[in-house]
Amino acid sequence: MPFAIEATNPRTRAVDLNRLGKILRTREELEAYDVASESWQKALQRRYKTHQEMKGILNHVEEVDTSIYDHFDMRVTPYLAQLMDRDDLNCPIRKQYMPFQGELNVREYEIADSLAEDHDMRDGSTVVHRYPNRVLFLVTTNCGTYCRYCTRKRFVSHRESAVNKQQLESGFRYLESHPEIDDCLLSGGDPLLLSDRQLEDILSQIRIRAPHIKFLRIGSRLPVQLPTRITPELCALIERYEVQMVNVHVNHLKEITPLFADRIKMLRKTGTMIGNQSVLLKGVNDDIATLRGLCMGLVSCGIRPYYCYSCDVAEGNHAYQLTLERILKLYHGLRGFISGPAVPTFVIDGTGGLGKMPIIPNYVRELANGAVWATSFEGKVHRMMNLEKGILEP
Repeated sequence: MPFAIEATNPRTRAVDLNRLGKILRTREELEAYDVASESWQKALQRRYKTHQEMKGILNHVEEVDTSIYDHFDMRVTPYLAQLMDRDDLNCPIRKQYMPFQGELNVREYEIADSLAEDHDMRDGSTVVHRYPNRVLFLVTTNCGTYCRYCTRKRFVSHRESAVNKQQLESGFRYLESHPEIDDCLLSGGDPLLLSDRQLEDILSQIRIRAPHIKFLRIGSRLPVQLPTRITPELCALIERYEVQMVNVHVNHLKEITPLFADRIKMLRKTGTMIGNQSVLLKGVNDDIATLRGLCMGLVSCGIRPYYCYSCDVAEGNHAYQLTLERILKLYHGLRGFISGPAVPTFVIDGTGGLGKMPIIPNYVRELANGAVWATSFEGKVHRMMNLEKGILEP
């Protein structure tokens, strides 16, 4: 049965939106605002674009050189602004989205295209073909809100880098001519920032011209930044074009709000799988209690914690970086302490185009004498004779 598009009744608004400008300039206006009372497109028009605009709703806003906006744009939805602590500079939402002066201090090991995606773009398109059977198709360079640790800040938010029709057409042709590709991930930017009509054009072209694609995915952070983007109309598209998976990007339990959970429930009714890709960020989610809460919060919404990335070494990202030692401690703090399906795969995306590599603690080791020892989540050690060559192969 196709996904039903239900009529919605007008809601009583907590604030008269017609009397307000696009920007909610005071904390009182912001707190009275109900994001569900207007379309997601209108909510996007209320995004904050400068630190000066944020000073009306937040205290202790950092002074920055305005050139920072040329380096990487700033956009904050009013929904996210509501989640930001008014006074706490260490608020995990503020730390993800508020530009800070240190971004401009690029370290020598930081690289604009740290994953070498540009090298693997094919035939004048925005299709990145690195793995044998799957591709990344970048369909836009815009996002609802810009994460300060973005790995693609070299072109995301920059008008001169916008994806054009010719590049999209080249991408469709590339998919059409490569039957070995059976997995396609739409990303960007954020594909869900496109209108339903634009998104349908892309999905329909892929389904018509590349029927060999068995696994069609969308990666988006907009459901976290503006949950009202998940609408009955969008869900109907997801179901009609058999999008098998939607990956969202939640980094902190504070982002799992009742509105987010409600719209995810709507999306789940399409039958699509929903996964989450987090990034480990210093000062945001780099403690065990926070990660446990995040992972269990995700599964409670029906979202699979899929990947947990080490932060990429894109320019200006050093403030978010964690050491391998710290990452392994975080993993040890999850395995055995929360539900097995709630434990994501920890990965690092290799610099220079090496691809994704799992970060896995060595729970089971074979020593030089051939003995195999295993360590439990509690740190208990036991010899596993059933895995030893001398026992199995006398």
